[in-house]
Amino acid sequence: ILAQITMIAGGAVGRAVMEAYREAAAGRGAAAATARKVTRRKMSLDEATKVLDADVSKGPEHIKERFEKLHAMNAQTPDSPGSPYLQARITAAQKVLMAAREAEAGKAADDKTE
Repeated sequence: ILAQITMIAGGAVGRAVMEAYREAAAGRGAAAATARKVTRRKMSLDEATKVLDADVSKGPEHIKERFEKLHAMNAQTPDSPGSPYLQARITAAQKVLMAAREAEAGKAADDKTE
């Protein structure tokens, strides 16, 4: 009797797991919605500044230097598997800071032409 109950419960759990997998693979369900929300979120300027420990006002050279140093520190090496997650965050932070720098430079140029 215990074996029958175990087989029935195991089958139900297996079906639920397969259904959840199908929904996630198709991009539906709660897990897929959460994943889409996280990937769409744009990093704020404050967060980017903290990630790179850099200031936009110091110029693009400083931002590039911090990016290269932190990206290399989290790269895969024979001694360490690295961190693709941190590298992605560092790259996103660099893009946000460079865009802010360009916007700041563009605003300054507009102010001079007026």
